[in-house]
Amino acid sequence: MKKIGVIGCGVISRTYLRNIRTLFSPWIEVAACADLYRENAEKLAEEFAIPKVCTPKELLEMPQVEIVLNLTVPAAHYEISRAALLAGKHVYSEKPLALELEQVRQLTKLAEESGLFLNCAPDTFLSAPLRTCRRLIDEGWIGRPVAAVANMVSHGNETWHPHPEFYYRKGGGPMMDMGPYYITALVALLGPVEAASCFSSAAFARRTIYSKPDWGKKMEVEVPTHYSAAMKFAQGAVASVNMSFDVWMSNLPKLEIHGTHGSLILPDPNKFSGEVRLVRSENLIDEVAGLENSEAAGRLSAPQAREKLKPAPLLYREAKGDMRGLGLANMVKAIEEGASNRETLRFITHVSEVLLSFDTMGGETYRMETTCLRPPIACVTDEAE
Repeated sequence: MKKIGVIGCGVISRTYLRNIRTLFSPWIEVAACADLYRENAEKLAEEFAIPKVCTPKELLEMPQVEIVLNLTVPAAHYEISRAALLAGKHVYSEKPLALELEQVRQLTKLAEESGLFLNCAPDTFLSAPLRTCRRLIDEGWIGRPVAAVANMVSHGNETWHPHPEFYYRKGGGPMMDMGPYYITALVALLGPVEAASCFSSAAFARRTIYSKPDWGKKMEVEVPTHYSAAMKFAQGAVASVNMSFDVWMSNLPKLEIHGTHGSLILPDPNKFSGEVRLVRSENLIDEVAGLENSEAAGRLSAPQAREKLKPAPLLYREAKGDMRGLGLANMVKAIEEGASNRETLRFITHVSEVLLSFDTMGGETYRMETTCLRPPIACVTDEAE
C-alpha cells in the first residue's frame, strides 16, 4: 500500500476518492489533500475523512506522502507535477499531462532520471469493453484494422459544470478535455500514430454559462471549440476524428474500428462500461446471399446491417460504475513490484504529442516525432476475479 496526497480538490477529486475508498483501498491510502483554496480541501477532507489539510507546498514536504495525485486545472498540471517529481514523489496526473510537448518531455525525462513513476489519465482504456476490443483485434476477429472513426460532439460543459470557465482557456477545449479518452483508446488499440492533419475553429467568441452558481455569466473563449482531424497509424489504419463543443445534437457514433473482415462498434471511451458490438464479413455476406433477388440484396440498409451487430460477450469483469483511479492503482502495484516505467513514459509522451499537434497544423500534415508500444492491459482488479 502507498500513501498519496491529493492536490486539487475540485469536482473530479470526489470520483477518485470515492473509488479509492471503495475499490482501491488495498493499494492506496490518502494521507493529505491540498488546494489553492483551502476551503475546498477542508470540505473534501471532511467528506472523505482525510487526516490532513494543507497547502500544496506543505503536502510536497510531507515524507509520508509517496505519490501525488495531481487533480488541478490543466494549466497547473506541469508546474505541480514537476514540483512533485523534484520533491521525490511519484506522480499520477489528470489529463492533459502538460500544455506543451517540451514540458511533457521535461517531465518524462525528470521521472526517468529520478527513478520515479509518472503516469497520466485517462485510464478508461483499461475498461472491460476496451480490453475486450483489444483482444478481439489481436485475435483477428475483424482482420487487419484499416479504418476508425471517433466523435465527441456536444455543446460544451457550461450546462452542468459549476465552474466551466477553464474549459475555454488554454488547456481546455474539446480536444484537450475529451480528446484524451478517444486518442488514448485508439493508440492502445491500434498502436502509435504516424501522421495527422487537422482543421479547427470556434463558433463563439463568448459563451453563456447555464449552470449554477453562475447562470447567465458570459465567459471568454480562448481556444478552438471544434476540431476535424485525420490520423494515419503506423500499422496503416486511417482514422477520422471530430471533437466539438459547438454541436447541439448529433447521432454520430462515439468510436468504431473497421477491419478487412469485420467491424467493431465500441462504447463511449470516457466511460468504463457499455456494449461491444461485433460483426464479421461472412455474417453480412450470408445475409445478402439469403435474400430472394439481387435487387433486394442491393438494398440491405444500414439499419438492417446494424441489427446484425450483436453484443459481444465481455472477456473481463465489467465495472459497476466510474472506476477512475484504476490507472493510479495499477501504478502503485507496478511500483511495489519494481517494474519499469519506461514504456509508460513513452506511451503518455506519444499520446500527448498527438493531442498537442492538433493545435499546430492549420490543415498541414504533422509527422509525429515520438512513438510507443501499445500499453499492457492487465489490471489490479483481475486479481480479484
